[in-house]
Amino acid sequence: MATKTPKTVSSNRREVGAALRSFRRRAGFERVEDVAEFIDVSSVTMGRIEKGEAPIDRAKLRVLADKYDLNDQEREALLEMARQTRGRRGTFPAYYSVKSRAFLELEAEASEVLMVTIDVIPAHFQTDDYMQALFEGNGEGMAQDEIDRLKRIRSDRQTILTQARPPKVRAVIHETALRIPVGGPEVMHDQLLHLAKLSELPNVEIQVQAIEEGAYPGMGVAFLLLRLDNDPSTDRVQMDSAGSLVYRDRSVNTEPYRLAWERKRVAALSLPASKALILNAARDFGPCTDR
Repeated sequence: MATKTPKTVSSNRREVGAALRSFRRRAGFERVEDVAEFIDVSSVTMGRIEKGEAPIDRAKLRVLADKYDLNDQEREALLEMARQTRGRRGTFPAYYSVKSRAFLELEAEASEVLMVTIDVIPAHFQTDDYMQALFEGNGEGMAQDEIDRLKRIRSDRQTILTQARPPKVRAVIHETALRIPVGGPEVMHDQLLHLAKLSELPNVEIQVQAIEEGAYPGMGVAFLLLRLDNDPSTDRVQMDSAGSLVYRDRSVNTEPYRLAWERKRVAALSLPASKALILNAARDFGPCTDR
């Protein structure tokens, strides 16, 4: 029987390539042609490396790390991720900033994005004012320039909803997130109308877990699951554990989240009932006329 190792390795290479692509753009190099000569490969080969279709050795990685001006932490994490293409994968803590960077890059290539939230509107659906209120109220006292930077990242993520070949984006949101007045009534009213409008996109499904239903499957668990090429073996999961992002891949680690998603989806309201509840919540905040 054929082994699945090649597919697993290729999947992990894809993260290395995505991270390299993100670092290249951050460094101001828009095209693979601009950097291929740094490691003495053709632009075609460089493109295949960034797509995860070809390996890259440690010496070439170090050269690119220098050209892209990676800091020590980023360099170490990138090299460790490359080592993972030849070994065991599993759970990665938040200090793997390269892991986060690769995850964000791969969102645009996903075939399906599944998300579960409890007390917050999912990042992909947030309005600018809602984001601003969230970051202002997180207790960290962030400067406005840092808030602006985080908002730009979040807004960039939202483009996957309407890109040329968008993924199927499916969310289960607990009703609590619709009721907390983040930013006040006006902000919430606009946010909920925006959420209802997004639910009309052909690639977006939004379900609400109603408060009145009481206990539900997987209470207290929020996560985002990314699937590439409609292939379960490519699944990777991002979850927030006590304020720290943790990433999981490999089927043995991601399958429980897929099962959790199915249970939550079945327990939540239907798509029409969910949209109706969202609009009712918007009306509860009321249209504001003192603009």
